[in-house]
Amino acid sequence: MDIKLKDFEGPLDLLLHLVSKYQVDIYDVPIVEVIEQYLAYIETLQAMKLEVAGEYMVMASQLMLIKSRKLLPKVVEMAPEEDDPEVELLSKIEEYKRFKELSQEFSAQHDERAKFFAKPKQELIFDDVTLNHDKSVMDLFLSFSQIMTQKQNRLRQSHTVIEKDDFRIEDMMASLNQRLTEEREISLSDVFADCQSVTEMVTLFLATLELIKVHEATVEQEENFGQIILRKGEA
Repeated sequence: MDIKLKDFEGPLDLLLHLVSKYQVDIYDVPIVEVIEQYLAYIETLQAMKLEVAGEYMVMASQLMLIKSRKLLPKVVEMAPEEDDPEVELLSKIEEYKRFKELSQEFSAQHDERAKFFAKPKQELIFDDVTLNHDKSVMDLFLSFSQIMTQKQNRLRQSHTVIEKDDFRIEDMMASLNQRLTEEREISLSDVFADCQSVTEMVTLFLATLELIKVHEATVEQEENFGQIILRKGEA
């Protein structure tokens, strides 16, 4: 069973997605929180054994530098440096946002003009999952990445766990579907509460995506960064 996650167009696209969820000016976002979400996303991709492009890793190293500077205690207030990496990063995100909006505007104009010309039949493939309130499968994945990071930290602090390799997506789907039948709705964090390894969490997450794909489950998020709720769907 192959489940492909819709990827971002690059690290700036991912950062813009995270920044825009705060619905404030780019220069007012809590940059440390954004960095932590970015790093959690990358760590989750690696845990799921998905290939991470080099440009994402380069950005990750730059973000870790910015985060370390933000967390260092400030003994005295100093004038901002001309080459402040945080300001430079936010400027890049703002510039990328302008170009992306312009690109989307051109694309909309192209689609409008295309209505007046005959075009050959095209096959449309759309693997994304749409959540309520303009959410996407990436919102679900980003939420999962944060949950997995927290879970990994707790597992490291507890006893050593020998991971099993015999987790099957089909078994997880059946178990989760039965649980939804009984409880009707479950928060995403509760779905993974009893997992004892990264492998188990990844398999359960893929099972969750597959249930959504076949309409056995639905997901909702009432507000940005709010709890994601999994509900029993109508297949």
